[in-house]
Amino acid sequence: MSEDNKKNARRKSRVIAVEILFMYYSRDKKISIEDCSDFVLKEIQENTEEDEFSRKIIDLVIDNHSKISLIIKTITTNLPSEKIVLINKLILMLGIVEIKYIGTPPIVVINEYVEIAKSFGENKSGSFINGVLDSFRQNLSQ
Repeated sequence: MSEDNKKNARRKSRVIAVEILFMYYSRDKKISIEDCSDFVLKEIQENTEEDEFSRKIIDLVIDNHSKISLIIKTITTNLPSEKIVLINKLILMLGIVEIKYIGTPPIVVINEYVEIAKSFGENKSGSFINGVLDSFRQNLSQ
C-alpha cells in the first residue's frame, strides 16, 4: 500500500470512529457500540467490516473516557466541559488517545483532527481542536 493510500485509509478510519462514537454517546450509550458500528458502516455503505485501527481508537476512548475527560477539563479551564459540543469533545478524545496511547506523532494527529473538525464541527471547531491538542502536546514534552 502506498503512503498516500495509508494516509487515506487512516483518515477514513478516524472519520468512521468519530461517527460511531457520536452515535454511541449522543444516545447516552443506550445502544451498544457494536450496533452503532453496524449502523454507521451500513449508512456509509461500507462493504467491509470496521477496520482494526478505528476499532482500536474507539475502544481506547471508551475504556479511558474518564481519564481523557479529565485531561480535556484540565486544558480547557476557561470553558466548562459541558459547554464543549459533543462532536468536538469526541474529536479531542480521539486525538488524545492517538497521541497518548498509540504514539501517533502529535503533529499528524493535530492536522488530521483539525481537518475532521472542519467537516463535522462548527465554524471555529478547527481552531479549537488545534489549540487544545497543541496544548496537550506541549504538556507532554514538559
